[in-house]
Amino acid sequence: MSRLRRETAVAVTALAGIGLVAAPQFAEGRQVPVVASAALAAGKMPVETPYGGTPNIEPNQGGWAGVVYAMTQVGDKIIVGGKFRSVKQGETTYPVTHLLAINATTKRLDPTFRPQLDSTVEALAPGADGKSVLVGGKFNTVNGAARPKLARLDVATGKETANGTWKTPGIKGGAVFDIEVSKGRVYIAGQFTSVAGANRKGLAALSPTTGGLSTKFGIVPFSGIHNGGVTVVRRIEATPDGTKMYAIGNFSSVGGAERRQFARLNLGDAADAVDANWKTDGFASPCATVFDSYVRDMAMSPDGKYVAVATTGGPGGTTQLCDSATRWNNDDSGLNVKPAWANYTGGDTLDSIAISDSAVFVGGHPRWSNNPLGRDRSRAGAVTRPGLAALDPRNGVPFSWNPGRDPRGDGAWSILVTADGVWVGSDTNYFLPPSSQKFRGKIGFFPFAGGSTLPEDVTKQLPGKVYVAAPGAVLQPNKLVSRTVNGTTVGPEVPEAVAGGMNWSDVRGTMLIDGVLWYAKADGALYKRTFNGVTVGAEQVVNPYANAQWDADEPSWKGTVPDFYSSLTGGLTLGMFYDNGRMYYTRAGNDSLFYRSFTPESGILGSENVAVSSGWSNVRGMFVSGGKLYYVAADGKLNAVTFTGGVPSGSPTVISSEDWRGRGLFVG
Repeated sequence: MSRLRRETAVAVTALAGIGLVAAPQFAEGRQVPVVASAALAAGKMPVETPYGGTPNIEPNQGGWAGVVYAMTQVGDKIIVGGKFRSVKQGETTYPVTHLLAINATTKRLDPTFRPQLDSTVEALAPGADGKSVLVGGKFNTVNGAARPKLARLDVATGKETANGTWKTPGIKGGAVFDIEVSKGRVYIAGQFTSVAGANRKGLAALSPTTGGLSTKFGIVPFSGIHNGGVTVVRRIEATPDGTKMYAIGNFSSVGGAERRQFARLNLGDAADAVDANWKTDGFASPCATVFDSYVRDMAMSPDGKYVAVATTGGPGGTTQLCDSATRWNNDDSGLNVKPAWANYTGGDTLDSIAISDSAVFVGGHPRWSNNPLGRDRSRAGAVTRPGLAALDPRNGVPFSWNPGRDPRGDGAWSILVTADGVWVGSDTNYFLPPSSQKFRGKIGFFPFAGGSTLPEDVTKQLPGKVYVAAPGAVLQPNKLVSRTVNGTTVGPEVPEAVAGGMNWSDVRGTMLIDGVLWYAKADGALYKRTFNGVTVGAEQVVNPYANAQWDADEPSWKGTVPDFYSSLTGGLTLGMFYDNGRMYYTRAGNDSLFYRSFTPESGILGSENVAVSSGWSNVRGMFVSGGKLYYVAADGKLNAVTFTGGVPSGSPTVISSEDWRGRGLFVG
């Protein structure tokens, strides 16, 4: 498999003067992935301390610990499925068999919902009537009646739906692993060979009201295996408009076409079929040979713009997608589709993934996130994220949310995002670092109420005041000046008196995001402080790779600063700017314009350094406004060039012949 993300370089054609991009040519046919939204949608992050009133699945289950595999919401009930036999609410213990219900408002157990199943629940989905839940798994009986692998239950009583129209079809095989209601059909996926006596291998479509097998839809054969084992469709996810459906699992062929572990289907009005114009080799190569398949979970974004996939597999570096979370844009097509981004744990499994309006939540048993170079150890860029993480949907970089699970156990197998918070189901009992941990038996709920609001990551645009820090070509004194710029005309230089004790001559590149000034220094650190044009706030060192409590409690799980920090030492960074989840920058002695993924909310930088274009030697201050990249050339003139899709292109235009040289440039 070709290298996907590490040190990606974009081949360029040099233009007269500065060597900017004429028509980008991407190395090995790859793209520079761009996520379309320019700013992060304002949204809530949940609190880090789980709510204290949820029921606890009993830790002693007669030889096995108990585990939650699936969760869904139906009306005012949170339905939880897995492998367990008793649950405790307060001081009262209730016998249950693999399925329970929680009141979505009070977060307390509903003791009246007590269906009896003879084996594990693996999948849950709301019924089309809004009053029932579809249950899939390895069970064969429900409430004493034969219901192999699939049932529909009333969420008020736990009994089969009262109208009597639903009839569970006979399913032959090991399990139903996923259920998806889309386009007026119930799709089931799993390890089975026949449904209602008809040949259906891994996928089938049913009537949402009767359970009858469709003779038109869901007839897309999955076959073959990835690396041993048996054919399984593990997860399915349909787009909100019901036109596409993704599938992951242990297979090598779908509808007669090669599709290794990941496929996209067209859901039609007359029939379903494999999408002939969508294929990826992202999961074609094996990870560790002990895994017959390494894709584990998948989720669709609420807006239908992308699907995200979580994997296991062991550490494989960035040439593979082992132990990773990846984003796949739904508007991408072709026979060599690549992920928009990949986040690697560095050697630990991700079992679950769920998406809110503003974050991608992942669970499993990772020690780290943002760790592409790690092989069961922390490497450059890694941050401690035990068992859980929340990722920026634009770039896959972790947000600061870090409740953690310790012990990590086998994994957090299920994550459910609801209107009021995030539910986590696992096989363990504790959240937060050991020195402050909270007991929550297999189920944790993290409310949005009391959590943080994500910043929108807005940068000021022209027309406006453009600041130059430490102006001058040689002396670069401790002062700040500004000029008004409307995009084509420039006002006179004005000295700025900004209170707060900022030494502007220390700056090595600047960017202003949401009223926070980010800047590098020659000491090899990144800093930030508030800036409003009148005063600056207290200086803060940016080091999200250290976490005092987790580092003290689990010192072997410490994070590691990225090599970007070493490139700051000695003042090697000349200029920087922020755009759409990326920090762009230039370095002394190098003619490339680089970027790294960057999430201002956490201050975390991506580990991978990407060269976008050449011809940037001695280019200092830079900023982006209105689809243009403004930069200070070696002669001090302010230039502008087209900047679209994350890449500069075309011939530059001189905006101002005044001397703009200094140690930082930003719009304020």
